[in-house]
Amino acid sequence: MTNQENYSVTKQLLLAAEIPKQTRTYKPIAHEQLINLTLESIESAGFILDKEIYSSARDGQIANGRFTISNVADSEMQLQIGWQNSYDRSMSLKFAIGTIIMICSNGCVSGDFGAFKKRHKGDIQDFTPSAITDYIKGAGEVFTFIQEQREQMKQIELTKRTKAELIGRMLIEEQFIQSTQMNIILKELNSPTHDYGAPDSMWELYNYTTFAMRNIHPTLWMNNHTLAHSFFVNELGALVSPFKQTPVFEQLDIDFIN
Repeated sequence: MTNQENYSVTKQLLLAAEIPKQTRTYKPIAHEQLINLTLESIESAGFILDKEIYSSARDGQIANGRFTISNVADSEMQLQIGWQNSYDRSMSLKFAIGTIIMICSNGCVSGDFGAFKKRHKGDIQDFTPSAITDYIKGAGEVFTFIQEQREQMKQIELTKRTKAELIGRMLIEEQFIQSTQMNIILKELNSPTHDYGAPDSMWELYNYTTFAMRNIHPTLWMNNHTLAHSFFVNELGALVSPFKQTPVFEQLDIDFIN
């Protein structure tokens, strides 16, 4: 299986990718603009950048940028800001706020607040700068919300039967994992690579799932992690988002399917 490291690229590679020409129906957003905008917004919000992580597919035609924040963190996870962009018209621009788990580098991507997906047309070039700036300003609140979700997941104990049902639904109904990821989850259940501090909990299974998803293709990374987070949050049942925002992928001129 291809290692995730093979998808990692330097910032210079993304900057070197040729930007497609604008047309009446297609409005490109440059990778460089997204990088600079994100870094500037992080600084202006008072956050301290820890790492910049870039991955790519199709020789820079698909790009992911992830930015971890060192001063919005607790003992288990850090704030992470991420986006996905394309030059080949295959994918919409996506932006989301989440976290990264320190002991394993698993990613959590929340779709409850501070996230959008927008096609490369219409007002995207005017909308994107202000949206990213505003969402990064509120990223600390999103981190607090994910902390609350984590603690609630830790309190939910899962039986072997419940784990089997959830894994089956992720594979067959929701389809954000495939058989390869399912096999990794099963290995983690039998012999965990990391200790997440909540044995047999929903939080533990969530992390086994995101651990299994670390090697997925860059085109799927953000979408599938968002689906995974939504799936587990929905299973909490009683947890209701305090943010009165339209759910991600239903804002503006958004389609869920690329």
